[in-house]
Amino acid sequence: MQYIVIIGAFQALVALWLLQVRDKKSSSSYLFMCLLLAIAAHLTIKFVIFNFIPDERIRHEMNTFIGASYGPLIYLYALSKTQKDFSAAKKWYAFIPLFILMIAYLTVSCVFFVLNRTDQTLLSLYNNLSLYSMLAINLYYPLKSLLIVHRYKTDLLNRNEYGVIVRISWCILFMESTVVIGKTFLHFYPEKYHVINISARIVVYFLLLIICLLIIRKNLKTGMNDPFENPSDKNLGINDIDKEEPALNYIDYEIKFSGLWQNMDRLVRQKQLYRDCDLNLDKLALQTEINKYQISEMLNGYKQKPFYRYINEYRIEYFKNMLEQAIEKDENINFLSFAYEAGFKSKSSFNRYFKEITGKTPSLYYKSIISGDKPQSFEISI
Repeated sequence: MQYIVIIGAFQALVALWLLQVRDKKSSSSYLFMCLLLAIAAHLTIKFVIFNFIPDERIRHEMNTFIGASYGPLIYLYALSKTQKDFSAAKKWYAFIPLFILMIAYLTVSCVFFVLNRTDQTLLSLYNNLSLYSMLAINLYYPLKSLLIVHRYKTDLLNRNEYGVIVRISWCILFMESTVVIGKTFLHFYPEKYHVINISARIVVYFLLLIICLLIIRKNLKTGMNDPFENPSDKNLGINDIDKEEPALNYIDYEIKFSGLWQNMDRLVRQKQLYRDCDLNLDKLALQTEINKYQISEMLNGYKQKPFYRYINEYRIEYFKNMLEQAIEKDENINFLSFAYEAGFKSKSSFNRYFKEITGKTPSLYYKSIISGDKPQSFEISI
């Protein structure tokens, strides 16, 4: 059992590191970070108890309060992916049982430390309180999460997000089912207490390990398939259409998004939203009052281009207009100043996107305009 516990704790920390490095811009990713931290802390505490606490009853009987956070965290993550402008702080009451159990756990631990022995009555009281509390919490919130994502499956959630929420919810439900099954067996076979208890705990720790793997898998797939989440992704060209989907799906997108797209695109042009160098999907959703998941689906499915490609095309056009006006007025030309005014944040990103979208570097584009203007002006003077 110790090997499963330490592997799971290490895996949770690796998943946390990957999530922090690759998914910094997603506000909902902090909920997964909290979930991974909870799993790592849970398994680390168990590893310490198994190896350094001599009392066998504490090692095998005392529950850990951290499990009360799993259900609420996946529930809040589901809400963050399906509700616009969702704030986890508004659902603070979901963690009240966690804090109550934490106080009870620390109180019982301090009593055992002071008495230097295990009080079986107090241990049983705490275990019953924590068992039934976590059972209710980790049945209610995962089931509610499943209902939420099922309702918004086709409208807001992409396949990757839907899959990870459903699988993690089922893992939490299986964990609690394992506890119920274990208690049922103990009722009929009390003489096999240690075997049943250890078997149930191994299943629970193995499911926590699977949850970590699911988050790692989701994070890696997001990094590969969702370019608008990561502007530094090298694959910033037009998205490949899913080969399994027929081309006729475009007709469905036209019916579904034609009016909404025209409205959003008009606002982007009229308000020049692209000139905000910190513009992201959340900000665009707030400015246009269109759900960010609908914007994502319109861009990737309907227009077949990632978010940053769409925004930077407007920035390039703005830059080109400024350049042409400066040439006509014979004004001083500063590429970098024009790029910043158009909405680019750095020289490197401007050069990269300009070359990718126009096929030329800014200096070559400038030379092509100059060489094209001179003959034209000469003919007019003649």
